Amino acid sequence: MNRKISILETLQKYIAAQENFPVLNPDAAKLQDAVLKPDPDMGVVKKLIQTDPILTSEILKVANSAYYKGLGEVLTIKEAALRLGRNELVDIVMQVIHKKNFSSDIPAIHARQAKLWDHSLACAFASRWLARHLKMADLVSKAFIAGLLHDMGKLCLLSAMEKIKKSKDNQVPLTPTLMDKILNSLHEQQGYALLTKWNLPGLYCRIARDHHVKAYDESDSLLVMVRLADMVCNKLARNDPEEDLSFVMGSREADILGLRETCVALLEVTMEDAGLTSSGGSGSIR
Repeated sequence: MNRKISILETLQKYIAAQENFPVLNPDAAKLQDAVLKPDPDMGVVKKLIQTDPILTSEILKVANSAYYKGLGEVLTIKEAALRLGRNELVDIVMQVIHKKNFSSDIPAIHARQAKLWDHSLACAFASRWLARHLKMADLVSKAFIAGLLHDMGKLCLLSAMEKIKKSKDNQVPLTPTLMDKILNSLHEQQGYALLTKWNLPGLYCRIARDHHVKAYDESDSLLVMVRLADMVCNKLARNDPEEDLSFVMGSREADILGLRETCVALLEVTMEDAGLTSSGGSGSIR
C-alpha cells in the first residue's frame, strides 16, 4: 500500500509541475486557436500552415492522394484547401499538430504512445463516421477532433512517467503492468486538465473527462458518439474472433443514438478497410 501511494504521489508531483505537461510550440498553439474558432479565417489559417513544412507536405500529400485521383495535381495550400474543404483541412491540421507530442525515446513509453495514437486516430475516424451516418451535420466538424483528443490524459501521464524514468533519483518501480493500470485509471481527469491547459473549447475538455463515467450527459450527442466509437475501437484492437457486437449493441450509447447492428457492423468494415484495426498503423485518414 505504501509503495502504491508513493508512486501516485510521485506522478502527481511531476504532473503538477506546469513545465511537465505535454506542450504545443507557439506556432502550433496559434494555428490550433485559428482553426478552432467558430468561423475560422481561412486566409490566416493558410498563412500559418505555410510556416510549417511538415504540415504543408502532409496536406499536399492528402490532396494528391489516390482518393482524389483524376482531379489534377495540387501544388499549393490554397489549391489543397479548395479541394479538401474546411473540415478536412482542420482535421489534418489537428492531427499533425498533436502527433508531435508522441515521440519518446524510451521504448516502454514510445510503445504506449504509438498504441495511444493509433487508438486516438481510429476513434477520430469512427466518431466522424457516426456523425455523418446519423446525419448530425452540425457535429461532423467537431467529431474528428473530439475522438482524436478524448484520451489525451494518457499522453499527460506518459509524459510524467517519462520524466520519472529519466530522473537521476528515480526509485519508482514503473513496471509495464503498473504503467497500464495508471493509464487506465487516471487518464480522464488528467485529460480534462491537459486540454484545458491547451485552451481547447470546453466540449472537448468535458469529453476527455466524461468518456468513461457511469453517469454522463445523455443529451450530449458528441460525447455519446465518442463513447460508442471508443467501444468499437477497443473491440477492434482486441481482435478476438469470438467477440461479437452484442456488448456494443447492448450499450446505453447505442440505444441513445438509435443504432442498428448493421450500422455498427458497417463501421467496423469501413475501419478495417481503412487499416484502422489492431494491426493497422495509420497516417492521414479521410
